[in-house]
Amino acid sequence: MEEARNYMLTILSLLIGVVTVYSAYRLTRNFSRQQQRTRAVCSSLVVLVISAGLGGMHLLGRRSLSGSAPEDGSLFMALALYLLTLAGILYLFLRLRQLLGEREQLKELAYRDTLTGLLNKNGMDHFWDHCKASEQLAVLYLDLNRFKSINDTLGHHTGDLLLEAVGTSLQQFTRKGKRHIFRVGGDEFVIIAKRCSRKEAEQLALKVLEYITRNYKLEAQELFVSASVGITMSQGRLNPKRLLQEADTAMYNAKQLGSGRYAVYKQESHVPPVKLVSSSRAQ
Repeated sequence: MEEARNYMLTILSLLIGVVTVYSAYRLTRNFSRQQQRTRAVCSSLVVLVISAGLGGMHLLGRRSLSGSAPEDGSLFMALALYLLTLAGILYLFLRLRQLLGEREQLKELAYRDTLTGLLNKNGMDHFWDHCKASEQLAVLYLDLNRFKSINDTLGHHTGDLLLEAVGTSLQQFTRKGKRHIFRVGGDEFVIIAKRCSRKEAEQLALKVLEYITRNYKLEAQELFVSASVGITMSQGRLNPKRLLQEADTAMYNAKQLGSGRYAVYKQESHVPPVKLVSSSRAQ
């Protein structure tokens, strides 16, 4: 009778372990895609679920042990099964953490450009999916001047070295939770700044251009490279496709006026949209 009771308690303990692991898995599913507040709530719930599961297993194990007489073999069996259950839940929990870690690494690789280390188009899609509909944004579209010529005359290896150097330069303008930088094409980059006014966006464009427009030493080559930047501001409800098109249009407007310049997109055609970088940089 005692053996049957111990078996029942052990099976119940195992069920608690399985439910605990499954609940922790469900709570941490798509963890990286959730908002910061949601992640904090889920983390607290995971701690509570695991604590409750281990606590329940511990109580069942103690009951199983207390009902076993020291002179028969049921005490040893109850103790072995209790320890085996704890080892199983610990193994499952550690394995779950390992799988979640590997999944986060795969997501990071999927969202990052391998050449520059910046976010890629997948990362941009992820950004738009988690951006508030009423978020105030400044979108800056950056394009390197003469990049195709450099690629054609000096080869793709030199072009890749240049892109890598530019990506490293742009990394310093990243601000966690506020400013994100993406490589969206061969030599095209997009900077999205949250809670950014037009004046701040223009100041950012100036800083980026002044830092990007310079001589680059790429192995045996030394190249002077400049860029052009187009700026647009979000107005009301976000429309990612429209914002990118507007910033791209403004960038081509800046490119037509020479190198090392930026332009602000405006719907009113009679308003001059162009702002200039210092002439020493534009030459």
